[in-house]
Amino acid sequence: MEYILVFGSPHKALKAESILKKAGVPFRLLPAPKILVRFCDLVISVAVSELETSKEALFKGGLKLKAVYSKEGDKYDKM
Repeated sequence: MEYILVFGSPHKALKAESILKKAGVPFRLLPAPKILVRFCDLVISVAVSELETSKEALFKGGLKLKAVYSKEGDKYDKM
């Protein structure tokens, strides 16, 4: 399982990329899955073990998440 972080705009997703890099948090910047495209074109995927660290780094960096989804296989559940 992994978590998908949604930001609402590509600009915010790219800012999140920068924040997470500086914080040393492992992540992947990805095109949004079709089911989530209505929220944004880019999302960030983090491992379960990195969710809280990611959220804390983004908060400290002044970036607000639009939503978090858990992903298991092809299923997405909003947290």
